[in-house]
Amino acid sequence: MKLLAAMTMLGVLASGGAMAADFSVGIVNLGTGIFGGGTALNLYSIEKSDIDLIQTYVLQQNDFTGHLSSPLTLAMNPAHNFVYVVYTGLSQPNIVGFKITPTGLVYEWQEEIQAEDTGLQGATLTAGPNYVIENTYPAGLWVHVIGQTGAEMINDYQDGGFSGIFLISGHADSTRTFYYSYRSMSASSPATSVSVFSWIHARENH
Repeated sequence: MKLLAAMTMLGVLASGGAMAADFSVGIVNLGTGIFGGGTALNLYSIEKSDIDLIQTYVLQQNDFTGHLSSPLTLAMNPAHNFVYVVYTGLSQPNIVGFKITPTGLVYEWQEEIQAEDTGLQGATLTAGPNYVIENTYPAGLWVHVIGQTGAEMINDYQDGGFSGIFLISGHADSTRTFYYSYRSMSASSPATSVSVFSWIHARENH
C-alpha cells in the first residue's frame, strides 16, 4: 500500500483495476519539468497485490528549449494496451502513441497538435477504445480526435469568438458513431448549441 501511494506521488498515473497482466503508466517527477511536466514515463505491471516497475522511458528528442521533451499529461485506453502522451515540442506540443507490452513501451507514432500554446495548459486528454480526444479549451479553441494509428479523425476548431461562436467542449458517444461539439455565443459555459460530426466520414452535420 505504501508503494502504491509513492507511485501516485510520482505524477499522473493512468491505470485500471489490479488484475493479472494489467499495466499502469505514470509521469515521473511531474511538476519539475518545462510547463510543469515531468522527466520520464514509468511503466508498471500490476498482478494482484504486486506492483513491479518494468521500465523508465525517456523520449530522446529535444523541444523548443533545447532540452529533452517533457511529458505533460497522458491517457490510457480502456484495454490498458496503449497510452497517449503529450510532450513539449517545438512550436506546439506533440502527442506520442505508445503500445504497452509486458517488456516495455513501444514507440508507435508522433503528431504535432495545435494547442495555441507550447505547454498544453488547461487542456485534457480522454482516451477511448481506439482513439483519444484532446480538448484544449479554455487554453485554446481546438478539439482533436486522433485514432490509435495516429491519424487525425476530427479537428474541431472555432476562431476564438470572432464569428460569434466559442468552443466549449466535445465528446464522442459510446458507440463511436458521432462526435458532439458544444458551443456558445459567449466564452463561458453553458453551451447554447451543438454541432454533430459523423465519426466515419469526419464530416460536420448540423
